[in-house]
Amino acid sequence: MLKQRIITGVILALSVSLGVLLLPSIWLAIISLIVFISLAGWEWANLTCFKQANSRSFFVLSLLLVAVTVYVWKASHWVLIILGVLWWSYALYLMQHYKREQGLQNKTWLLPLSSFLILIPAWLSLLELHSHEPLLLLYLIFLVAAADSSAYFAGKAIGITKLAPELSPGKTIQGFKGGLFGAGFWALLTVWFFELPFSNAIVFILLSLLVAAISICGDLYESLLKREAGKKDSGTILPGHGGILDRIDGLLAALPIFTLGLLIIGGIDV
Repeated sequence: MLKQRIITGVILALSVSLGVLLLPSIWLAIISLIVFISLAGWEWANLTCFKQANSRSFFVLSLLLVAVTVYVWKASHWVLIILGVLWWSYALYLMQHYKREQGLQNKTWLLPLSSFLILIPAWLSLLELHSHEPLLLLYLIFLVAAADSSAYFAGKAIGITKLAPELSPGKTIQGFKGGLFGAGFWALLTVWFFELPFSNAIVFILLSLLVAAISICGDLYESLLKREAGKKDSGTILPGHGGILDRIDGLLAALPIFTLGLLIIGGIDV
């Protein structure tokens, strides 16, 4: 499984890197729409309350309609991104109080609704980053990958204390710290390579560490979805990784936080 996971990861890394750096913005928007809204939306529907193909198709079409509408309506992009950030603030509260035996009880309607506040803001954030500087988008993708991989190997090697046993028994506090270490190392390499001024470098590294921590929370939120659905993976499309959501869950949380953070610190101009 680890070998298969590595092979798939390398292929994905090469494909994503070439796509981010070489594709025109319109083609990246179309391809990412398929991945973030259509494929991930289909898996999301399957994990929530849409078990029939017809209802899942209607759900995905609804997501696509909203996504395309806000894409055309440029003035709404930052509104949706801010709403996405606010949703993740509430999601942290939701996960903190989640109990496996009780589930969400009368809040199950939140799961399909939250897809509109997670998938669409993440997709818009991706497009905003790419339009301003493709390297920023590529940096974020590898930042999340560094945090995820470091957390995985640190957890396997020294993981003892459970991070969120009600959501994901396999994740540990030691793995979480390892993820932050890996993300911090990637951020340090980046500021060194681009020779950022000291004050800018400190702010950039702190933002990167915050985003890395939030990306792990994105992983936990997908665990909540799978816990409620009684499933191990969101799908089987990616060998060794599961489904699309299993691969982009951390990125879904990281994208709006990183994009809004860059706007606040002056790294992006509106």
